[in-house]
Amino acid sequence: MSKTNTKRVLVVGPGISERGGISSVLRLHLKTTAWGAMNCRLLATYRDGSTPGKARTAMFAYLVAPFLIGRADLVHIHLAGQASLLRKIPIALCAKAFGKPLVIHVHACSPESLFERTPAWAYRFVLRSASRVIALSESWAGSIRRQVPEAKVVVIPNPVIYMPAKPTATTRKRQIILFVGKLETRKGYQDLLSAAPLVLRHYPEAQFWFAGHGDLERAEALARKLAILKSVRLLGWTEGSALTRLYMDASIFCLPSHNEGVPMSALEAMSHSLPVVCTPVGGLPELIQHGHNGLLATVGSPESIAQQICTLLANSKSSNRIGAAGADTVQRTCGLDLVSRRLQALYDEVVGAEAS
Repeated sequence: MSKTNTKRVLVVGPGISERGGISSVLRLHLKTTAWGAMNCRLLATYRDGSTPGKARTAMFAYLVAPFLIGRADLVHIHLAGQASLLRKIPIALCAKAFGKPLVIHVHACSPESLFERTPAWAYRFVLRSASRVIALSESWAGSIRRQVPEAKVVVIPNPVIYMPAKPTATTRKRQIILFVGKLETRKGYQDLLSAAPLVLRHYPEAQFWFAGHGDLERAEALARKLAILKSVRLLGWTEGSALTRLYMDASIFCLPSHNEGVPMSALEAMSHSLPVVCTPVGGLPELIQHGHNGLLATVGSPESIAQQICTLLANSKSSNRIGAAGADTVQRTCGLDLVSRRLQALYDEVVGAEAS
């Protein structure tokens, strides 16, 4: 990859220090060789905080966008559905006005959030305007093509840093079931809490740790109602080395979502050789083969979630095998270097096509 590359890519999304999946992805993209090779620059359209603060961030982005887009060879917009997509429309319009190729990277949590809760004119305009639309999985690519047949969709998974040092059985003697993500209904945290008493009947020493912001008070109230408060830890938003430590300390990762794209937390857990229990939603069935590199529970079923957790707690050898297979899966399919090469090839292809 040439160090004298003069191409420039303007990347548009939330700030890298914000909470949420897109920011997690962008933090990893910053580490790729493609980011430096293509002289990428991030323009933040969203930051956590007060409503006036969010408005100021968006307005500043709109003010500087014409200057930055004018200097760029390509504009790469990361978005989800609803407000996230609507917020990026002025940027897409500006790129279109300058005649710059546009890559749209879809991170929506569900087809409903993008195609039912977002105005049809908005998602159709954005997806049709793109030189390429990046989907995180084949199932998502299919959903986009069905709704907008003209969209030029490619599949590039979310990246993850592979952690080659696999914990041994002795380092995970504690029975810690870890949930990482926003505590909201669609993530299924209430289903996991409801599954906990069923697990505790057989494994009374088990602990259920929740790392994420959101409905903390509601989660605490439910844990108290279920009489499991002493077995539950609500850790709040956790990141960086503290989150890495949680992945290393836990014995099982569980994310019983009702809908998803391809959640970064599941990829991160797998990269740490942590056996995962998830639900077959979004791109997860393409990533996880039940019994091989993870276990799949029925959506909305505490009984099914508890059964899969107990299966892993009952057999440490099987649990370690599944964890190792998960780590191998992410290394082969969505390692950071692999995603970086695919992303740079896409940039080169799109810029080259526009120049020809």
